[in-house]
Amino acid sequence: MKGQHRKAFTQIELIFVMVVIGILAAVSIPRLASSRDDAHGAKCTQEAQQLITEITQRYNNDGYSTFSNLPIEEITNNKVGATSGDGVSSALGTKVSEGITYMCEDEDIVEIKGELSNGTEYNLTVTDLNPTTPAPIVAAKLIRKLNNISTAGGSRIYVLH
Repeated sequence: MKGQHRKAFTQIELIFVMVVIGILAAVSIPRLASSRDDAHGAKCTQEAQQLITEITQRYNNDGYSTFSNLPIEEITNNKVGATSGDGVSSALGTKVSEGITYMCEDEDIVEIKGELSNGTEYNLTVTDLNPTTPAPIVAAKLIRKLNNISTAGGSRIYVLH
């Protein structure tokens, strides 16, 4: 039997390889799904923060009298009137004083509402809407952190002059 080489794997070797591949798949697939949610959440966060910045800049450039009459679609480049996916879920023609809502993966995550205070200050309130699905939860956590909102469902007021 010396010099004789086997031409195939044994059944136990094949089973062992399949078990190892199964374990690797079981470990890596949830991590890949989590990474996708994190990436989508980060994208939503960036767009929501961009919306806050655009509203602030437009108010600072135009002043209250002009700004108060502008619908959201004239302020932002974000998708407005979104009914699914990502974007501003508020209807076309909605003004900041009526409240602007941003959605991520079909779920509202943040509301931005402005109001005149003391006749000269414009308060922009950013409220976390405490979403419940993975990517929106990631986005809401990042938005809370970026805006120093301490709790889910909390808010922060920016004073614009």
